[in-house]
Amino acid sequence: MNTTPIGIAVLVAFTLSFVAICVWALWPANRQKMKAHGLIPLNEDVDNG
Repeated sequence: MNTTPIGIAVLVAFTLSFVAICVWALWPANRQKMKAHGLIPLNEDVDNG
């Protein structure tokens, strides 16, 4: 397996991006907003009546 510095840098960048998004999504200040977004598919759509 050949690992290049560019490959390692890309892996580190994607890993840090993923961790940052997870921290942002699970931050206590965003909890209510994320719960509301999670319930969107369960809400009835009255416009398609």
